[in-house]
Amino acid sequence: MRVAVYARVSSEDQAERGTIENQLEFARKYCDLHELDVVEWYRDDGVTGTIPLEMRDEGRRLLEDAKAGRFELLLIYRLDRLGRSARIILNAVYDLEQHGVKIRSMTEPFDTGDPNGRFLLTILAGVADLERETILERMWYGANRAARAGKWLGGIVPYGYRVNEEGYLEVNEDPLPGMDMSEADVVRLIYRLIADQGYSTIKVADYLNALGVPPSYTKDGRQIKRGKRKVNTAGIWRPGRIRNMVVNTTYKGIHYYGKRTNKKRELIPREVPALVTEETWEKAQQVLHDNQLESMKNAKRQYLLRGLIKCGVCGLTYHGTAYGGPGGKPKAYYVCGGKTAYRGPLDGKCTSKNVPQEWIEDMVWQSCVDFINNPGDAIKELAASMEERKSQKAALTAELEMVKNAAKEKEVEKQSILDLYRKRIIGSVDVEQQLQQIAREKAALDQRAKDLEKQIEAEECLAQQFDTAEELLADLKAKLEANPPFEVRREIVRALVKEIIIDTKPGDNGRPRAIVTARYTFSKVVTRTARDS
Repeated sequence: MRVAVYARVSSEDQAERGTIENQLEFARKYCDLHELDVVEWYRDDGVTGTIPLEMRDEGRRLLEDAKAGRFELLLIYRLDRLGRSARIILNAVYDLEQHGVKIRSMTEPFDTGDPNGRFLLTILAGVADLERETILERMWYGANRAARAGKWLGGIVPYGYRVNEEGYLEVNEDPLPGMDMSEADVVRLIYRLIADQGYSTIKVADYLNALGVPPSYTKDGRQIKRGKRKVNTAGIWRPGRIRNMVVNTTYKGIHYYGKRTNKKRELIPREVPALVTEETWEKAQQVLHDNQLESMKNAKRQYLLRGLIKCGVCGLTYHGTAYGGPGGKPKAYYVCGGKTAYRGPLDGKCTSKNVPQEWIEDMVWQSCVDFINNPGDAIKELAASMEERKSQKAALTAELEMVKNAAKEKEVEKQSILDLYRKRIIGSVDVEQQLQQIAREKAALDQRAKDLEKQIEAEECLAQQFDTAEELLADLKAKLEANPPFEVRREIVRALVKEIIIDTKPGDNGRPRAIVTARYTFSKVVTRTARDS
Protein backbone atom coordinates (compact mmCIF):
# COMPACT_ATOMS: atom_id res chain seq x y z
CA MET A 1 0.00 0.00 0.00
CA ARG A 2 1.34 3.39 -0.99
CA VAL A 3 1.44 5.75 2.00
CA ALA A 4 1.83 9.52 2.41
CA VAL A 5 2.49 11.51 5.59
CA TYR A 6 1.09 14.97 6.37
CA ALA A 7 2.55 17.12 9.18
CA ARG A 8 1.67 20.65 10.27
CA VAL A 9 2.55 23.16 12.98
CA SER A 10 0.76 26.47 13.43
CA SER A 11 3.08 29.31 14.34
CA GLU A 12 6.24 30.73 12.81
CA ASP A 13 7.81 30.31 16.26
CA GLN A 14 7.15 26.55 16.16
CA ALA A 15 8.47 26.47 12.60
CA GLU A 16 11.72 28.13 13.66
CA ARG A 17 12.16 25.67 16.57
CA GLY A 18 11.75 22.72 14.20
CA THR A 19 8.75 21.35 16.09
CA ILE A 20 7.41 19.72 12.92
CA GLU A 21 10.39 17.35 12.95
CA ASN A 22 8.92 15.65 16.03
CA GLN A 23 5.88 14.63 13.97
CA LEU A 24 8.04 13.48 11.05
CA GLU A 25 10.37 11.45 13.28
CA PHE A 26 7.37 9.77 14.92
CA ALA A 27 6.00 8.94 11.45
CA ARG A 28 9.32 7.37 10.35
CA LYS A 29 9.36 5.06 13.38
CA TYR A 30 5.67 4.25 12.93
CA CYS A 31 6.18 3.30 9.28
CA ASP A 32 9.25 1.19 10.11
CA LEU A 33 7.27 -0.65 12.80
CA HIS A 34 4.32 -1.36 10.49
CA GLU A 35 6.49 -1.87 7.38
CA LEU A 36 4.76 0.88 5.40
CA ASP A 37 6.23 2.37 2.22
CA VAL A 38 6.07 6.21 2.28
CA VAL A 39 5.93 7.67 -1.22
CA GLU A 40 5.61 11.34 -0.26
CA TRP A 41 5.93 13.69 2.73
CA TYR A 42 3.88 16.87 3.06
CA ARG A 43 5.01 19.58 5.51
CA ASP A 44 2.92 22.71 6.26
CA ASP A 45 5.39 24.49 8.53
CA GLY A 46 4.02 27.54 10.35
CA VAL A 47 0.52 27.26 8.84
CA THR A 48 -2.63 27.72 10.93
CA GLY A 49 -5.18 24.93 11.05
CA THR A 50 -8.05 27.41 10.84
CA ILE A 51 -7.79 27.65 7.05
CA PRO A 52 -9.02 24.85 4.72
CA LEU A 53 -6.58 22.19 3.54
CA GLU A 54 -6.81 23.30 -0.09
CA MET A 55 -5.68 26.84 0.87
CA ARG A 56 -2.38 25.62 2.37
CA ASP A 57 0.63 25.21 0.05
CA GLU A 58 1.40 21.60 0.97
CA GLY A 59 -2.26 20.79 1.59
CA ARG A 60 -3.08 21.83 -1.97
CA ARG A 61 -0.27 19.65 -3.31
CA LEU A 62 -1.49 16.75 -1.18
CA LEU A 63 -5.02 16.99 -2.65
CA GLU A 64 -3.62 17.20 -6.20
CA ASP A 65 -1.50 14.07 -5.63
CA ALA A 66 -4.48 12.28 -4.07
CA LYS A 67 -6.53 13.09 -7.16
CA ALA A 68 -3.72 11.71 -9.32
CA GLY A 69 -3.75 8.46 -7.30
CA ARG A 70 -0.19 8.73 -6.00
CA PHE A 71 -1.08 7.20 -2.59
CA GLU A 72 -3.90 5.25 -0.93
CA LEU A 73 -3.37 5.95 2.79
CA LEU A 74 -2.61 9.25 4.53
CA LEU A 75 -0.94 9.17 7.95
CA ILE A 76 -1.31 12.10 10.37
CA TYR A 77 0.15 12.53 13.85
CA ARG A 78 -3.19 13.64 15.27
CA LEU A 79 -6.53 14.54 13.74
CA ASP A 80 -6.11 18.23 14.61
CA ARG A 81 -3.17 18.36 12.14
CA LEU A 82 -5.80 18.34 9.39
CA GLY A 83 -7.62 21.30 10.92
CA ARG A 84 -8.70 23.13 14.06
CA SER A 85 -12.45 23.05 13.44
CA ALA A 86 -14.85 20.19 12.82
CA ARG A 87 -15.97 21.65 9.48
CA ILE A 88 -12.41 21.94 8.11
CA ILE A 89 -11.44 18.45 9.30
CA LEU A 90 -14.53 16.74 7.90
CA ASN A 91 -14.28 18.61 4.59
CA ALA A 92 -10.64 17.51 4.25
CA VAL A 93 -11.54 13.88 5.01
CA TYR A 94 -14.41 13.99 2.53
CA ASP A 95 -12.22 15.44 -0.25
CA LEU A 96 -9.55 12.76 0.31
CA GLU A 97 -12.06 9.91 0.44
CA GLN A 98 -13.55 11.10 -2.86
CA HIS A 99 -10.18 10.20 -4.40
CA GLY A 100 -10.04 6.82 -2.66
CA VAL A 101 -7.63 7.86 0.11
CA LYS A 102 -8.10 6.56 3.66
CA ILE A 103 -6.90 8.55 6.70
CA ARG A 104 -5.23 7.06 9.76
CA SER A 105 -4.08 8.78 12.93
CA MET A 106 -0.82 7.45 14.34
CA THR A 107 -1.75 8.39 17.94
CA GLU A 108 -5.56 8.00 17.98
CA PRO A 109 -7.66 4.82 17.62
CA PHE A 110 -9.40 5.47 14.32
CA ASP A 111 -9.04 4.56 10.68
CA THR A 112 -11.50 5.74 8.03
CA GLY A 113 -11.24 2.35 6.35
CA ASP A 114 -14.23 1.04 8.36
CA PRO A 115 -17.60 2.47 9.57
CA ASN A 116 -16.58 2.50 13.26
CA GLY A 117 -13.48 4.47 12.39
CA ARG A 118 -15.47 7.05 10.42
CA PHE A 119 -17.91 7.42 13.33
CA LEU A 120 -15.05 7.91 15.79
CA LEU A 121 -13.46 10.44 13.44
CA THR A 122 -16.62 12.59 13.55
CA ILE A 123 -16.54 12.54 17.36
CA LEU A 124 -12.82 13.40 17.49
CA ALA A 125 -13.35 16.27 15.04
CA GLY A 126 -15.98 17.72 17.37
CA VAL A 127 -13.63 17.25 20.34
CA ALA A 128 -10.84 19.09 18.49
CA ASP A 129 -13.24 21.96 17.78
CA LEU A 130 -14.37 22.09 21.42
CA GLU A 131 -10.77 21.98 22.64
CA ARG A 132 -9.82 24.94 20.44
CA GLU A 133 -12.82 27.03 21.51
CA THR A 134 -12.17 26.25 25.18
CA ILE A 135 -8.51 27.24 24.89
CA LEU A 136 -9.42 30.48 23.12
CA GLU A 137 -12.01 31.35 25.78
CA ARG A 138 -9.55 30.79 28.61
CA MET A 139 -6.91 32.84 26.82
CA TRP A 140 -9.48 35.60 26.25
CA TYR A 141 -10.41 35.89 29.92
CA GLY A 142 -6.78 35.64 31.02
CA ALA A 143 -5.76 38.37 28.55
CA ASN A 144 -8.53 40.66 29.80
CA ARG A 145 -7.43 40.24 33.41
CA ALA A 146 -3.82 40.99 32.48
CA ALA A 147 -4.94 44.01 30.39
CA ARG A 148 -6.88 45.46 33.32
CA ALA A 149 -3.74 45.13 35.41
CA GLY A 150 -1.93 47.27 32.82
CA LYS A 151 0.18 44.55 31.14
CA TRP A 152 1.22 44.97 27.51
CA LEU A 153 -0.05 41.85 25.75
CA GLY A 154 1.80 41.98 22.47
CA GLY A 155 1.30 43.83 19.24
CA ILE A 156 3.11 46.90 17.90
CA VAL A 157 4.39 49.07 20.74
CA PRO A 158 3.41 52.74 20.21
CA TYR A 159 6.22 54.96 18.95
CA GLY A 160 7.91 56.58 21.95
CA TYR A 161 7.43 53.59 24.26
CA ARG A 162 9.00 50.22 25.02
CA VAL A 163 7.99 47.22 27.15
CA ASN A 164 10.00 46.69 30.33
CA GLU A 165 10.95 43.37 31.93
CA GLU A 166 7.72 43.27 33.96
CA GLY A 167 5.66 43.58 30.78
CA TYR A 168 4.49 47.19 31.24
CA LEU A 169 4.83 50.15 28.89
CA GLU A 170 7.47 52.72 29.75
CA VAL A 171 8.73 55.84 27.98
CA ASN A 172 11.61 55.16 25.59
CA GLU A 173 14.24 57.86 26.13
CA ASP A 174 17.06 55.98 24.37
CA PRO A 175 18.65 58.08 21.57
CA LEU A 176 17.72 57.08 18.04
CA PRO A 177 20.63 55.72 15.94
CA GLY A 178 22.86 58.62 14.82
CA MET A 179 20.59 61.27 16.41
CA ASP A 180 20.40 63.29 19.60
CA MET A 181 16.66 62.67 19.92
CA SER A 182 14.82 59.72 21.41
CA GLU A 183 11.50 58.31 20.21
CA ALA A 184 9.80 60.14 23.08
CA ASP A 185 11.44 63.40 21.96
CA VAL A 186 10.07 62.87 18.43
CA VAL A 187 6.54 62.42 19.78
CA ARG A 188 6.83 65.55 21.92
CA LEU A 189 8.18 67.43 18.89
CA ILE A 190 5.19 66.37 16.78
CA TYR A 191 2.72 67.60 19.39
CA ARG A 192 4.68 70.83 19.89
CA LEU A 193 4.73 71.60 16.16
CA ILE A 194 1.00 71.00 15.82
CA ALA A 195 -0.35 72.27 19.16
CA ASP A 196 1.92 75.31 19.60
CA GLN A 197 2.90 76.25 16.04
CA GLY A 198 -0.16 75.12 14.10
CA TYR A 199 1.70 72.87 11.66
CA SER A 200 -0.31 70.65 9.32
CA THR A 201 0.36 66.91 9.27
CA ILE A 202 1.89 67.27 5.80
CA LYS A 203 4.29 69.95 7.05
CA VAL A 204 5.26 67.82 10.06
CA ALA A 205 5.87 64.77 7.83
CA ASP A 206 8.06 66.83 5.50
CA TYR A 207 10.02 68.20 8.47
CA LEU A 208 10.67 64.78 10.03
CA ASN A 209 11.70 63.35 6.65
CA ALA A 210 14.06 66.29 6.14
CA LEU A 211 15.61 65.66 9.57
CA GLY A 212 16.07 62.00 8.67
CA VAL A 213 14.12 60.75 11.70
CA PRO A 214 13.50 57.02 11.19
CA PRO A 215 9.88 55.82 11.53
CA SER A 216 9.24 52.76 13.68
CA TYR A 217 9.42 50.11 10.92
CA THR A 218 12.74 51.47 9.65
CA LYS A 219 14.20 51.86 13.14
CA ASP A 220 13.27 48.31 14.17
CA GLY A 221 14.15 46.76 10.81
CA ARG A 222 10.61 45.42 10.46
CA GLN A 223 9.08 44.49 7.12
CA ILE A 224 5.53 44.42 5.82
CA LYS A 225 3.95 41.48 4.03
CA ARG A 226 2.92 41.96 0.40
CA GLY A 227 1.47 38.75 -0.94
CA LYS A 228 3.76 35.98 0.27
CA ARG A 229 6.85 38.16 0.56
CA LYS A 230 8.06 40.46 3.28
CA VAL A 231 9.44 43.74 1.98
CA ASN A 232 10.94 46.88 3.47
CA THR A 233 8.75 49.95 3.86
CA ALA A 234 9.50 53.25 2.10
CA GLY A 235 11.09 54.47 5.33
CA ILE A 236 9.35 57.86 5.35
CA TRP A 237 6.86 59.64 7.57
CA ARG A 238 3.41 60.10 6.07
CA PRO A 239 0.74 62.67 7.03
CA GLY A 240 -1.73 59.87 7.81
CA ARG A 241 0.75 58.31 10.25
CA ILE A 242 1.31 61.69 11.93
CA ARG A 243 -2.45 62.20 12.32
CA ASN A 244 -2.93 58.70 13.78
CA MET A 245 -0.27 59.46 16.39
CA VAL A 246 -1.76 62.86 17.28
CA VAL A 247 -5.26 61.45 17.88
CA ASN A 248 -3.93 58.46 19.85
CA THR A 249 -5.00 58.77 23.51
CA THR A 250 -2.01 56.68 24.60
CA TYR A 251 0.19 59.77 24.45
CA LYS A 252 -1.94 61.56 27.06
CA GLY A 253 -1.79 58.51 29.34
CA ILE A 254 -4.80 56.33 28.40
CA HIS A 255 -4.45 53.21 26.26
CA TYR A 256 -7.44 51.15 25.10
CA TYR A 257 -6.82 47.41 24.89
CA GLY A 258 -8.83 45.55 22.24
CA LYS A 259 -9.10 48.23 19.53
CA ARG A 260 -7.05 46.40 16.90
CA THR A 261 -9.02 43.13 16.87
CA ASN A 262 -11.67 42.41 14.27
CA LYS A 263 -13.73 40.50 16.83
CA LYS A 264 -16.41 42.11 18.95
CA ARG A 265 -14.93 42.61 22.38
CA GLU A 266 -14.84 44.95 25.34
CA LEU A 267 -12.45 47.90 25.11
CA ILE A 268 -10.40 48.02 28.31
CA PRO A 269 -8.96 51.43 29.24
CA ARG A 270 -5.76 51.43 31.30
CA GLU A 271 -3.33 54.10 32.42
CA VAL A 272 0.13 54.31 30.85
CA PRO A 273 2.93 56.89 31.23
CA ALA A 274 1.93 60.06 29.38
CA LEU A 275 4.27 61.75 26.90
CA VAL A 276 2.29 64.99 26.68
CA THR A 277 -0.13 66.73 28.99
CA GLU A 278 -3.87 66.37 28.45
CA GLU A 279 -4.00 70.12 27.72
CA THR A 280 -1.41 69.76 24.92
CA TRP A 281 -3.22 66.69 23.54
CA GLU A 282 -6.58 68.50 23.43
CA LYS A 283 -4.97 71.57 21.87
CA ALA A 284 -3.47 69.40 19.12
CA GLN A 285 -6.92 67.93 18.36
CA GLN A 286 -8.34 71.43 18.01
CA VAL A 287 -5.54 72.48 15.66
CA LEU A 288 -6.21 69.44 13.45
CA HIS A 289 -9.88 70.41 13.33
CA ASP A 290 -9.11 74.09 12.68
CA ASN A 291 -6.64 73.22 9.90
CA GLN A 292 -9.33 71.23 8.15
CA LEU A 293 -11.82 74.09 8.37
CA GLU A 294 -9.20 76.63 7.32
CA SER A 295 -8.33 74.65 4.19
CA MET A 296 -11.99 74.90 3.15
CA LYS A 297 -12.22 78.63 3.94
CA ASN A 298 -9.03 79.43 2.02
CA ALA A 299 -10.34 77.97 -1.21
CA LYS A 300 -9.99 80.73 -3.83
CA ARG A 301 -12.46 79.11 -6.21
CA GLN A 302 -15.83 77.49 -5.84
CA TYR A 303 -16.18 74.02 -7.31
CA LEU A 304 -19.70 72.97 -8.21
CA LEU A 305 -18.95 69.23 -8.30
CA ARG A 306 -16.89 69.09 -5.10
CA GLY A 307 -17.04 65.60 -3.58
CA LEU A 308 -19.09 64.13 -6.45
CA ILE A 309 -16.28 63.00 -8.78
CA LYS A 310 -14.48 59.68 -8.20
CA CYS A 311 -11.37 58.38 -9.93
CA GLY A 312 -11.79 55.17 -11.90
CA VAL A 313 -8.07 54.39 -11.55
CA CYS A 314 -7.40 54.59 -7.79
CA GLY A 315 -10.87 55.20 -6.33
CA LEU A 316 -10.08 58.49 -4.59
CA THR A 317 -12.12 61.69 -4.90
CA TYR A 318 -11.26 64.47 -7.36
CA HIS A 319 -10.71 67.95 -5.94
CA GLY A 320 -10.40 71.37 -7.54
CA THR A 321 -7.14 73.20 -8.16
CA ALA A 322 -5.68 75.73 -10.60
CA TYR A 323 -2.56 75.75 -12.78
CA GLY A 324 -0.88 78.51 -14.74
CA GLY A 325 -2.38 78.84 -18.22
CA PRO A 326 -1.59 80.97 -21.31
CA GLY A 327 -0.27 84.40 -20.37
CA GLY A 328 0.08 83.34 -16.74
CA LYS A 329 -3.68 83.26 -16.25
CA PRO A 330 -4.61 80.35 -13.95
CA LYS A 331 -6.87 77.63 -15.32
CA ALA A 332 -8.95 75.48 -12.96
CA TYR A 333 -9.08 71.68 -13.13
CA TYR A 334 -10.50 68.79 -11.19
CA VAL A 335 -7.56 66.64 -10.11
CA CYS A 336 -7.54 63.17 -8.53
CA GLY A 337 -6.57 63.13 -4.84
CA GLY A 338 -4.33 60.16 -5.66
CA LYS A 339 -1.83 62.59 -7.18
CA THR A 340 -1.20 64.25 -3.82
CA ALA A 341 2.02 63.19 -2.08
CA TYR A 342 1.65 60.25 0.32
CA ARG A 343 -2.01 59.61 -0.65
CA GLY A 344 -3.89 56.68 -2.10
CA PRO A 345 -3.04 53.10 -3.07
CA LEU A 346 -0.61 54.42 -5.69
CA ASP A 347 1.24 56.56 -3.13
CA GLY A 348 0.54 59.88 -4.83
CA LYS A 349 1.33 58.60 -8.32
CA CYS A 350 -2.14 58.06 -9.79
CA THR A 351 -2.06 58.24 -13.59
CA SER A 352 -5.57 59.67 -13.99
CA LYS A 353 -6.08 62.71 -16.22
CA ASN A 354 -7.06 66.15 -14.98
CA VAL A 355 -10.40 67.48 -16.22
CA PRO A 356 -11.03 71.19 -16.96
CA GLN A 357 -13.41 72.65 -14.39
CA GLU A 358 -15.31 74.79 -16.88
CA TRP A 359 -15.94 71.95 -19.33
CA ILE A 360 -17.19 69.31 -16.87
CA GLU A 361 -19.25 71.76 -14.79
CA ASP A 362 -20.89 73.16 -17.93
CA MET A 363 -21.68 69.63 -19.14
CA VAL A 364 -23.24 68.52 -15.84
CA TRP A 365 -25.05 71.80 -15.19
CA GLN A 366 -26.48 71.93 -18.71
CA SER A 367 -27.78 68.37 -18.33
CA CYS A 368 -29.53 69.41 -15.11
CA VAL A 369 -30.96 72.59 -16.69
CA ASP A 370 -32.22 70.68 -19.77
CA PHE A 371 -34.02 68.22 -17.56
CA ILE A 372 -35.60 70.91 -15.36
CA ASN A 373 -36.92 72.80 -18.40
CA ASN A 374 -37.95 69.74 -20.42
CA PRO A 375 -38.38 66.77 -18.08
CA GLY A 376 -40.50 64.62 -20.41
CA ASP A 377 -40.63 60.95 -19.47
CA ALA A 378 -37.46 61.35 -17.42
CA ILE A 379 -39.59 62.68 -14.57
CA LYS A 380 -40.60 59.08 -13.90
CA GLU A 381 -36.94 58.23 -13.26
CA LEU A 382 -36.66 61.18 -10.86
CA ALA A 383 -39.86 60.18 -9.05
CA ALA A 384 -38.58 56.63 -8.66
CA SER A 385 -35.22 57.90 -7.41
CA MET A 386 -36.92 60.23 -4.90
CA GLU A 387 -39.11 57.44 -3.60
CA GLU A 388 -36.10 55.17 -3.28
CA ARG A 389 -34.16 57.82 -1.33
CA LYS A 390 -37.10 58.57 0.96
CA SER A 391 -37.72 54.89 1.52
CA GLN A 392 -34.07 54.37 2.36
CA LYS A 393 -34.02 57.34 4.73
CA ALA A 394 -37.20 56.19 6.49
CA ALA A 395 -35.78 52.69 6.91
CA LEU A 396 -32.47 54.06 8.17
CA THR A 397 -34.22 56.38 10.64
CA ALA A 398 -36.38 53.56 11.97
CA GLU A 399 -33.36 51.31 12.35
CA LEU A 400 -31.41 54.08 14.13
CA GLU A 401 -34.23 54.51 16.67
CA MET A 402 -34.33 50.77 17.25
CA VAL A 403 -30.54 50.57 17.69
CA LYS A 404 -30.48 53.46 20.19
CA ASN A 405 -33.24 51.84 22.25
CA ALA A 406 -31.39 48.53 22.22
CA ALA A 407 -28.19 50.28 23.37
CA LYS A 408 -30.09 51.81 26.32
CA GLU A 409 -31.37 48.35 27.25
CA LYS A 410 -27.79 47.11 27.52
CA GLU A 411 -27.20 49.51 30.41
CA VAL A 412 -30.25 48.04 32.15
CA GLU A 413 -28.93 44.52 31.53
CA LYS A 414 -25.56 45.51 32.96
CA GLN A 415 -27.16 46.80 36.15
CA SER A 416 -29.23 43.62 36.47
CA ILE A 417 -26.08 41.47 36.32
CA LEU A 418 -24.42 43.59 39.00
CA ASP A 419 -27.51 43.27 41.19
CA LEU A 420 -27.37 39.48 40.89
CA TYR A 421 -23.70 39.55 41.89
CA ARG A 422 -24.38 41.73 44.93
CA LYS A 423 -27.06 39.27 46.02
CA ARG A 424 -24.50 36.45 45.53
CA ILE A 425 -26.74 34.66 43.09
CA ILE A 426 -23.91 34.48 40.52
CA GLY A 427 -20.14 34.39 40.93
CA SER A 428 -17.38 36.70 39.72
CA VAL A 429 -16.53 34.54 36.69
CA ASP A 430 -20.14 34.66 35.50
CA VAL A 431 -20.21 38.41 36.08
CA GLU A 432 -17.09 38.96 33.96
CA GLN A 433 -18.42 36.78 31.15
CA GLN A 434 -21.81 38.51 31.11
CA LEU A 435 -20.38 42.03 31.34
CA GLN A 436 -17.97 41.32 28.49
CA GLN A 437 -20.80 40.00 26.36
CA ILE A 438 -22.93 43.07 27.12
CA ALA A 439 -19.96 45.38 26.35
CA ARG A 440 -19.39 43.66 23.00
CA GLU A 441 -23.06 43.92 22.09
CA LYS A 442 -23.26 47.59 23.12
CA ALA A 443 -20.08 48.46 21.18
CA ALA A 444 -21.57 46.84 18.08
CA LEU A 445 -24.81 48.79 18.56
CA ASP A 446 -22.98 52.10 19.09
CA GLN A 447 -20.92 51.56 15.94
CA ARG A 448 -24.03 50.73 13.96
CA ALA A 449 -25.71 53.91 15.25
CA LYS A 450 -22.76 56.01 14.04
CA ASP A 451 -22.87 54.33 10.63
CA LEU A 452 -26.61 54.95 10.35
CA GLU A 453 -26.28 58.61 11.31
CA LYS A 454 -23.67 59.08 8.56
CA GLN A 455 -25.92 57.36 6.01
CA ILE A 456 -28.91 59.50 7.01
CA GLU A 457 -26.82 62.65 6.76
CA ALA A 458 -25.66 61.59 3.29
CA GLU A 459 -29.29 61.20 2.21
CA GLU A 460 -30.14 64.78 3.16
CA CYS A 461 -30.51 66.90 0.04
CA LEU A 462 -32.97 69.16 -1.75
CA ALA A 463 -34.90 66.18 -3.12
CA GLN A 464 -35.87 65.13 0.41
CA GLN A 465 -37.82 68.34 1.03
CA PHE A 466 -40.61 67.56 -1.45
CA ASP A 467 -43.29 64.89 -1.60
CA THR A 468 -43.41 64.54 -5.39
CA ALA A 469 -41.11 64.96 -8.38
CA GLU A 470 -43.47 67.61 -9.78
CA GLU A 471 -43.13 69.75 -6.64
CA LEU A 472 -39.35 69.43 -6.78
CA LEU A 473 -39.26 70.41 -10.46
CA ALA A 474 -41.48 73.45 -9.84
CA ASP A 475 -39.10 74.61 -7.10
CA LEU A 476 -36.05 74.02 -9.30
CA LYS A 477 -37.60 76.00 -12.17
CA ALA A 478 -38.29 78.93 -9.88
CA LYS A 479 -34.67 78.85 -8.70
CA LEU A 480 -33.35 78.81 -12.27
CA GLU A 481 -35.41 81.85 -13.28
CA ALA A 482 -33.90 83.83 -10.42
CA ASN A 483 -30.32 83.41 -11.75
CA PRO A 484 -29.25 81.18 -8.83
CA PRO A 485 -26.05 81.88 -6.89
CA PHE A 486 -23.41 79.19 -6.42
CA GLU A 487 -24.95 77.77 -3.21
CA VAL A 488 -28.32 77.19 -4.94
CA ARG A 489 -26.69 75.67 -8.01
CA ARG A 490 -24.77 73.38 -5.69
CA GLU A 491 -28.06 72.30 -4.05
CA ILE A 492 -29.60 71.57 -7.44
CA VAL A 493 -26.62 69.50 -8.54
CA ARG A 494 -26.65 67.48 -5.31
CA ALA A 495 -30.35 66.76 -5.83
CA LEU A 496 -29.96 65.56 -9.43
CA VAL A 497 -26.47 64.01 -9.66
CA LYS A 498 -25.78 60.58 -8.19
CA GLU A 499 -22.07 60.28 -9.01
CA ILE A 500 -19.43 61.04 -11.64
CA ILE A 501 -16.66 58.57 -12.50
CA ILE A 502 -13.55 59.59 -14.49
CA ASP A 503 -11.68 56.74 -16.19
CA THR A 504 -8.39 57.32 -17.97
CA LYS A 505 -7.86 55.33 -21.17
CA PRO A 506 -5.56 55.58 -24.24
CA GLY A 507 -6.93 57.79 -27.03
CA ASP A 508 -6.69 57.32 -30.78
CA ASN A 509 -3.38 59.18 -30.88
CA GLY A 510 -1.92 57.11 -28.06
CA ARG A 511 -2.29 59.87 -25.49
CA PRO A 512 -4.48 59.10 -22.46
CA ARG A 513 -7.95 60.64 -22.46
CA ALA A 514 -10.42 61.16 -19.62
CA ILE A 515 -13.73 59.32 -20.07
CA VAL A 516 -16.41 60.97 -17.90
CA THR A 517 -19.41 58.89 -16.84
CA ALA A 518 -22.18 60.82 -15.08
CA ARG A 519 -25.11 59.14 -13.34
CA TYR A 520 -28.17 61.30 -12.75
CA THR A 521 -31.32 60.69 -10.75
CA PHE A 522 -33.44 61.43 -13.83
CA SER A 523 -31.75 59.41 -16.59
CA LYS A 524 -29.53 56.54 -17.50
CA VAL A 525 -25.74 56.85 -17.63
CA VAL A 526 -24.21 59.69 -19.70
CA THR A 527 -20.64 59.17 -20.96
CA ARG A 528 -18.43 61.85 -22.53
CA THR A 529 -14.77 62.19 -23.48
CA ALA A 530 -13.17 65.23 -21.85
CA ARG A 531 -11.64 67.94 -24.02
CA ASP A 532 -8.23 69.37 -23.16
CA SER A 533 -7.75 66.75 -20.45
